[in-house]
Amino acid sequence: MADTRHENKSNQKADESFRQVGEEAAEQTRRIGLTAAKAGEDLSRVSADFLHQNAEMLQNSWRFGVEAVTEAMNRSSDHFGRTFGWNADEAQRATERSVRNTQTVMESATAVSKGANDISREYFQFTRLQMEKNMDRLIELWRCRTPHELAAVQSDLIRDTMTEVLESGRRMADMSLKVADEAGKRIAMQRAA
Repeated sequence: MADTRHENKSNQKADESFRQVGEEAAEQTRRIGLTAAKAGEDLSRVSADFLHQNAEMLQNSWRFGVEAVTEAMNRSSDHFGRTFGWNADEAQRATERSVRNTQTVMESATAVSKGANDISREYFQFTRLQMEKNMDRLIELWRCRTPHELAAVQSDLIRDTMTEVLESGRRMADMSLKVADEAGKRIAMQRAA
């Protein structure tokens, strides 16, 4: 009988040690996950800033291009008109139309660039949140004691991931549609003018 108590205590100590090691590993994993999530967040922020700077650079390039074209067209509209046999009014109208078209393209490109920036920000936010959730699920997996618990946590992870992927994909698709609509409206408005 004493041998059985001693064996039970040994089993309890082993179970307690195993549980303690599992909890320590889970805590370490949680810390690693938080560090990885922070790094992902920092990467997301840097990437978004990079895209924003590129969008500004593109917009400034377009603006400079439009200004240069406008200046050149205004200076040479008479010469341009004479080359094609137009009078001064016809040359001026052609120049103005060219400038309007260039401005429309610039405005549409700016809208597309802003939309691409928003979409990339959504993607990086999705990635960061998924990393955080996966780390939480990993901790839950470490705490599982039976195959049934393991299967339940794993299926929750798969379900939640699919839900988030679909929701984030829907948001990015909505953003893409808005960008296309806005750029298309700008072009249509210029055509109507």
